[in-house]
Amino acid sequence: MLKKIMRSHAAQVFIGLCVAAYMVLIKYSTRWRFDRSDIAAPAIKKGQGLIALTWHSRFMMLNSAWNRKTWPHPHVLISRSRDGEIVAQTCRFLGLSVIRGSAKKAVKRQDKGGAKAGRDIIETLDGGGCVVMTPDGPRGPRQRLGLGPLRLARMSGHPVLPCLFAIKNRKQFKSWDRFVLPLPFGRGDIIWGTPVYIAPGTSDAALDALRGQIEMEMNALLAVADHRSGHKATEPA
Repeated sequence: MLKKIMRSHAAQVFIGLCVAAYMVLIKYSTRWRFDRSDIAAPAIKKGQGLIALTWHSRFMMLNSAWNRKTWPHPHVLISRSRDGEIVAQTCRFLGLSVIRGSAKKAVKRQDKGGAKAGRDIIETLDGGGCVVMTPDGPRGPRQRLGLGPLRLARMSGHPVLPCLFAIKNRKQFKSWDRFVLPLPFGRGDIIWGTPVYIAPGTSDAALDALRGQIEMEMNALLAVADHRSGHKATEPA
């Protein structure tokens, strides 16, 4: 009975509204400290396409990094699963646009001339938008970066930019991603990764090497953010 209710459109809209309101509370009640903003700044410009990456476990803090005045408009890539619909409703209430699909399938089908998600991603990037991805979602493995976002960066010519979040007041769950529920009225850290531009002619072997470097940096910076917030680092799966 509960599952049936949760799958109803009305319930998904209501839950999305509640989650969005809570994320706004977290954004404005937390004293955020930004690190490495100078490194990220060249990639964060209005009118310039951008692929932003963060781990699935930190999704609830995602909007805390967004500055409407300086960021290109975000489009969040969300799976077509039933659970993904709640996330999509949350994003819409936050004023974010939504692209439904997966990076892996979008690349494969885009190469074959199909896939609406692939076309939407490329059009968004070429139009100066920001495509936001949680590259270890929706099912893991935790904190492992797939090649999908990097292939899209190679295909589009737009950079990938990691962004990592940690917060002092929190509840961490024993889910596959070690999901972090942020709690209000505390301190938090947002650390930017290094923007990476991938040339169209980059080989698959070189792309895989970049994948390893970006994943390593994301996990190292997440560990730094967690440590500053007084928590043990969350290890990748």
